[in-house]
Amino acid sequence: MRARRTPLNLAVLSLLNEQPRHPYELQSLIKERHIADVVRMRGGSLYDAIARLVTLGFIEVSGTTRDGARPERTVYAITDEGRTELFASLREYIGERAEEYPVFSAGLAHIGQLSRAEAEELLRRREKSLAELTGTWANGLRDALASGLPRAVLLEVEYAQAMRRAELAWLREILADLPGLGWSGEE
Repeated sequence: MRARRTPLNLAVLSLLNEQPRHPYELQSLIKERHIADVVRMRGGSLYDAIARLVTLGFIEVSGTTRDGARPERTVYAITDEGRTELFASLREYIGERAEEYPVFSAGLAHIGQLSRAEAEELLRRREKSLAELTGTWANGLRDALASGLPRAVLLEVEYAQAMRRAELAWLREILADLPGLGWSGEE
């Protein structure tokens, strides 16, 4: 049985390919390496992913650990089948372009329903928010690299930052051109 490939499954397999780990350590690394910025995680989704990967034979229990009086923690390791799935997922995610349908693009497809003034206000609000986020992430990325994290584990953060900068440049260009775009929702 082939698993549905998800970014969370990929993250778990990738981190376990480095070394066996318990879920709390996986969760900490996902946060520390900013993987959580590109992987949707809610509540017990990490534990659900681990259970699915065990059922599929991609990971297995390799032991337990205990720190002081804390409860035992189950440690998981990747299997050969899991390693095969990891590399197949990486090849698919990196090498094949997939159509993604973000809500911003869907909104842009129908922006002409708004008045030009309201569209401009909304685009300016997005521009301001995006400019702030881009500045925050520039500092965060610099700090992460300065802390010694290898650049290779931050490539998704660099990519997201490049996409933010590109969107910001595009938004500013559209806002400058807005009066001459022609507007079906014009008052």
